[in-house]
Parts: sequence; structure tokens; C-alpha cells
Amino acid sequence: MKRILFIAILGLLACPTIASAQQSAKKYVKQGIERFSKGDIAGAIVEYNRALTIDPKLSDAYLNRGKAKRAAGDLDGAITDYEIVCELDPQLAMNNHDITEAYLNRGYIRSNRLDLDGALTDFDRAIALNPNDAEAYFKRGRAFLIEGNAKYAIADFDKSISLDDRNPLVYAERGFAHQTQGQSGEAQKDFERGLKLNNDLRLMLDLHLLDLQIQIKEMRRRQAAIQRNIAGLTLDSPTGAGSQRRAPAA
Repeated sequence: MKRILFIAILGLLACPTIASAQQSAKKYVKQGIERFSKGDIAGAIVEYNRALTIDPKLSDAYLNRGKAKRAAGDLDGAITDYEIVCELDPQLAMNNHDITEAYLNRGYIRSNRLDLDGALTDFDRAIALNPNDAEAYFKRGRAFLIEGNAKYAIADFDKSISLDDRNPLVYAERGFAHQTQGQSGEAQKDFERGLKLNNDLRLMLDLHLLDLQIQIKEMRRRQAAIQRNIAGLTLDSPTGAGSQRRAPAA
């Protein structure tokens, strides 16, 4: 009986201590937000680190530290913090613009580097967090188009337009996708719609499509090189077994 009473007393003594620690952690988060608002990004990160030292499961601290890291140019570090937020508090992450934008930014960087697997993973994540983000479908559609999967690209462009029909670039890329499928009539309609939205963007649209074509051409070159390497490995293999590398999308 005395032992039970002793444990109960310890529990009561511990509760105020835990509450006080949580309040201190939240205070550091608040100070970090104030520093961030004044442009002191490094100072803000220091405050968030202090908060997490006290409470390693404080989702607000990870969320705000991720925002600060992104502002500092550490996109991978920001996404690492955002992924922890997703684990600790999924509701806080859902439809959060900062988190979605981080995945979209890294996905776009990866897409431009022709790391399409990485790009598609980031775009999938962004869409899972915000299924109504038109930009996410547009960028994923572009990655599919570069990869060589025009069917999936067109489906994503359709979805993007259904969410926001004012982006001329989506029409231009969907038109190009239709063109690669031999659907010249649909392609022409999309090109005309894009220009109708803003005819002043004609030069920009032309340059945009030229950049897209260059990326597609480079991707085809890499895919052909991979296929040649696979063929060489198959011929050199004593058993005739080839590489198990994932085949490029059709």
C-alpha cells in the first residue's frame, strides 16, 4: 500500500514537470517564429532545435523548422522534417501548402535532372497530401511525358485542367502529348486554347516546348544507352540472363 502511494505521489510530482517542459518547448517555437518573421532564419532554426531537445515529438517545431530550412535552401532537410510531421500529426500535414510546395520543388528539380523516378515519387507524395493541387498534376504529367508515357501524362494534364483551367502551359504540354500520339486535331485545339489564354506568351510557350523536347530527346538517349548495356550484359552472360533493371515506361 505504501509503495502504491509512493508511486502515485511521484506521478503527481512529475505531471507539473512535464507540463512545464512542454510549455518551454512551445515558447521556443514561438520565439523561432518571431525570429523567422524578422528574417533571422538561422536564429529561428536554433530556437526550433531547442524546442525539439525538450520535446522530440513536437510536430509544430518540425513543421516550422522545415519551413526555415527550406527558406535557407536546404530542401532535403526541410522534407526530412516534413516527413516527421506526417508521422506525428498526419492531419497537420494534409493540405499544408508549405509541405506540398517542398515536394513539388524537389520533384521539379529532380525532373530537370532527369531523375524521373525521384521526381515521380515527390509528385506522388505532393498529390497524396493535397489531391486538389493542379500544379502537382501538371508537373507529374510533364515527368510522365519526358519518361515517354504520354497516356499517363495526358491523364494528369486533364486532371490539372479540371482543377485550374487558366494555365496556358498545361494546354501547351497536353497539346504536345497529343501530338506525340498522332492526335493532331486535339493537339491543335490545345495549342489554340493556350494562346487564347494569353497570346503574349507565344514566345514563352515556344521556348517552353523547346526545352521539353530537349529533355525528352536526352531521356531517349539515356534509355537507348541503358538498353544497349542490357543487351551487352545478356550476350556476355554465360546463362544468357539479362539485367533485372526496370524497363523504361512505354
